[in-house]
Amino acid sequence: MADPAWNIGNYYDTVEKPERGLAVARMIGHITYMSDKSMEEKFSRRLKEKDHSFNFTADFEVEGYLRYRGDNFVKRFDANSYLYITKAMDYFDLSGEKLLPRGRHVDTRFLVIAFKSDWLYPSYQSQEIVRQLKTHGADATYCEINSTYGHDAFLLEVEEETRLIKHFLNKTFTGKIL
Repeated sequence: MADPAWNIGNYYDTVEKPERGLAVARMIGHITYMSDKSMEEKFSRRLKEKDHSFNFTADFEVEGYLRYRGDNFVKRFDANSYLYITKAMDYFDLSGEKLLPRGRHVDTRFLVIAFKSDWLYPSYQSQEIVRQLKTHGADATYCEINSTYGHDAFLLEVEEETRLIKHFLNKTFTGKIL
């Protein structure tokens, strides 16, 4: 919204679109998807060139990576859509009795998977969901994957997720642990 081309969301009939603001938003967001350890392993303090340029250019690998991600994001995403999705995520709230109102019984089995290094959705929040479900008598299973990939782990730990989900679905379908 700080991009002058955003024009309070009225940019569809203009030549200039709020691409810089959207790219920066994506770069900032992307940092929260990775863990400290995965950032260190992937980039550390590696320079793009042999020496510092002492210019205001992307000297470090991480800068180049984030700019690339931001620039590609604006090719396939709309700034207002991004804002509405962000607002919807901000308003989504399952705290207190919102997940399951008091006296409401749910005949559903739940599998909640969390990733140890996820800053965006920390494990304690997933554990709280499971606690609320169990408090209301729901059958809830919690699994935490020890991953160093941060929020991106859900895209990268596919083998472990698949194993957990298959086991959960097999038990749900047959009633037996296979």
